[in-house]
Amino acid sequence: MYTYFKAEETSKEKIYEAFQKGFSDYMIRFEMTQEEFFTRFFGSDGNELACSYVAFNGENPIGLVLGGVKEFGGIRTMRCGTLCIDPPHRGQGVSDALFSLHEKNAIENGCRQLFLEVIKGNDRAVAFYEKKGYIKIYDMKYYTLEKKNLGHAAQVELPKFSIREITDDEFTGMEKYLKDVHLNWQTDFQAMRKIEGIKYMGIYHGEKLIGVSAYRDSGKIFFIWVDPEFRLQSAGTFLLDYIAKDVSSEALYISFSNHMGLSGFVHRKGFAEDDLSQHEMVKLL
Repeated sequence: MYTYFKAEETSKEKIYEAFQKGFSDYMIRFEMTQEEFFTRFFGSDGNELACSYVAFNGENPIGLVLGGVKEFGGIRTMRCGTLCIDPPHRGQGVSDALFSLHEKNAIENGCRQLFLEVIKGNDRAVAFYEKKGYIKIYDMKYYTLEKKNLGHAAQVELPKFSIREITDDEFTGMEKYLKDVHLNWQTDFQAMRKIEGIKYMGIYHGEKLIGVSAYRDSGKIFFIWVDPEFRLQSAGTFLLDYIAKDVSSEALYISFSNHMGLSGFVHRKGFAEDDLSQHEMVKLL
């Protein structure tokens, strides 16, 4: 007999155990400690114990759905941070029960839509979510650039632009210019405020802030943007070059969803598209 509890009603050990079991045969291996799991999934990922559920078979945790709520694209949204079931217990209705609790929690929290990401090619999961009423809205792609292949960008010197570190408030002040730009859940402005070790840089034309970027020393670029008035003037290249010199990583990494301008930029700079990509899916409530 299966029973279901809110994550806040059980222990961290049981939540982590359910996660490990559920992803034991997943196409991507998650090698992380319990502390790393909670730092990631209940940090910048935005999941909350009060919005997450654990399935038990007797005393054994065998399933998990994580959830978190925030204003996303101007709409109060519940995101499914993960759904996983221990392989021997699949096909027994556990995922349906967990998802029913997930949707009920969203409605109780005043959400108007459900949201999730699923790996492209995971056809079984995509079919499950589509059966639940989700539709694909964006594709999120991942890119990598070895710094040794940065090419001409490393030679850019533009005296009309200057770069300096900016504050969190200066960075988030740019959000008002991006109302019509889709940012994915894990790297939007709310998520970036929770990322440890993130660094914000601004590029200036005189005293005017005309571009910003957020990144970590790991080489992960969470955000890069240049005012349309100053695009195609090498401002983005100048900023990318600065990031490459500033981080200790031998490569740069970036991911984003369906953005024609940014897609063209990363391809011109030599980024290679990774094999991994994800669908972003939504269900309206």
